[in-house]
Amino acid sequence: MNMNYDAWAEWYDIFYSTAGVDDVEFYVELARASGGPVLEIGCGTGRVSLPIAAAGMDVVGVDFSPAMLMKAEEKAAATHDLGGAFEFVRGDMRTLALDRSFPLVIIPARTLCLALTPEEQVETLRRGAAHMAPGGLLAFNMFVPDPEVIADTSDDPYLMDETINPATGRRCVLSAIDRFDLVAQTNNGTQIVEELDDDGNLLRTVELDVNTRHIYPSEVHVMLEEAGLVADQVFGDFNGGPLDEDSEEMVWVVRQV
Repeated sequence: MNMNYDAWAEWYDIFYSTAGVDDVEFYVELARASGGPVLEIGCGTGRVSLPIAAAGMDVVGVDFSPAMLMKAEEKAAATHDLGGAFEFVRGDMRTLALDRSFPLVIIPARTLCLALTPEEQVETLRRGAAHMAPGGLLAFNMFVPDPEVIADTSDDPYLMDETINPATGRRCVLSAIDRFDLVAQTNNGTQIVEELDDDGNLLRTVELDVNTRHIYPSEVHVMLEEAGLVADQVFGDFNGGPLDEDSEEMVWVVRQV
């Protein structure tokens, strides 16, 4: 894990405030169907875990970053409508061993891409499978690699979005720089926050490392086979659309062989 995940704790929810809630709703519905409890691998600040608990299911959230987990605990303490029990645990998704099983294991938010080699990605899937109850499901999502984006060698930042920092009420401009390694299929990029005052003056700039390995759909089937898993359902979005050449996201629901 090469990234400084603790540095992301303050900004994780700010970046995801621009992402919508389709993915959260998708995982909450899977959780409802499973009856719980649910294991979330890579829970971050609880963006998915806490809505699952609010929907009445028990959930265990695992993350590598103590700062992320602290933020999740703070958000949970400030929430009064959690019908399900929650527990946040520090762990590494590549070596996770909780000695518990769950009818649903989830790896949302493209977290599998944070494992930077095929071997680490397969091992993460194996660790997820090891925590599945008999007949249980494992669900995860990742972006579909875009050849045009990957081929862009510019080192100039590109605009991602704008949002408001709820802690300060200030406007934040979000941008990124990609640095793709075509052989390793990795991106050693930087995501940038520029926080502005009411007059549009720059108050501070924060740069955050983001290291990922993208995966092609054909690779996923091979990785699943190596991990003793098989696809149950595959979607091209969080609303059940097909995975095709126009898809920007791939959503996998898998089961043990």
